[in-house]
Amino acid sequence: MDSGNLIAFLKKFSFGRLIGCGIVLRIAVALVDGVFGLEINEIENFNIYLFAVALIYTVFWMFNKSYSDEEYED
Repeated sequence: MDSGNLIAFLKKFSFGRLIGCGIVLRIAVALVDGVFGLEINEIENFNIYLFAVALIYTVFWMFNKSYSDEEYED
């Protein structure tokens, strides 16, 4: 991968979506944990798991958006 492809990849990445997804996941887990008393927050490396899920979602969204943008260029 040359530097041009890497820069194009990073331009499509959305840090706002990553942060927003992390916040939504944190709130959803807190609600589920509060209602059912599962103590999910006590899992070792819990924040890393949430970050990984948010990152995976953001990357999938980024590729999905890039494919839909290419379709409308014609």
